[in-house]
Amino acid sequence: MAVSHPTTLANSESIVRLYTDSIRSMYTMTGGQIRSRKGKLVADLLDAIVRQAWHEIGALDRLEIRRQRVEVPINADYVRTLTPESTKTHVKENIAGYIYRVELDRAVLIDERLVLGIECKSYTENAMLKRVLKDFELTLQRHPEMLFCVFQLENALGGDYGEPCKMDYLGSESTHTLLSHSPVRLEIITLLIGRRSAKYIALPISRHFP
Repeated sequence: MAVSHPTTLANSESIVRLYTDSIRSMYTMTGGQIRSRKGKLVADLLDAIVRQAWHEIGALDRLEIRRQRVEVPINADYVRTLTPESTKTHVKENIAGYIYRVELDRAVLIDERLVLGIECKSYTENAMLKRVLKDFELTLQRHPEMLFCVFQLENALGGDYGEPCKMDYLGSESTHTLLSHSPVRLEIITLLIGRRSAKYIALPISRHFP
């Protein structure tokens, strides 16, 4: 199942306005409301940036960006090793139902072909990244030419991911180690400068963004 997101923003000024207006709307919100709004903000910013990029190269009509479900079937080699035999027989007889559904926050399609899977996060810790990498790895089995990206508001991975103006990241030791054990080639894009700090989480949103 896929849900399209048709939002189109005209230029970079509109994208900045989307960010500032959304942040200001959070000033009077509670914690749960802020988390929900920030998650929507990250997805809206992603949609706007991707559409703007394709608009600038004159190919917006070739683009589609949407939520995407990818169905991954059970591994046949795993089924052959199942014991006892009754379990193996049951799985084989009901094989069509053995599916794991990966939910991509955003998938970019060019000319109706899946090319990029994106996870949208307010922030990403390495514990979260492990789950993201596994979902991307399963997706890669179904679409071996896809590229993958984590698009986050704040950096909680360590290293220099919170320096969005850099062309090349050095990354962090723990994040690189996780990535080294995955076949997924992952890009990490961070929007805000600096590193997420737990000591600011309890402050009103207006203290973060004047």
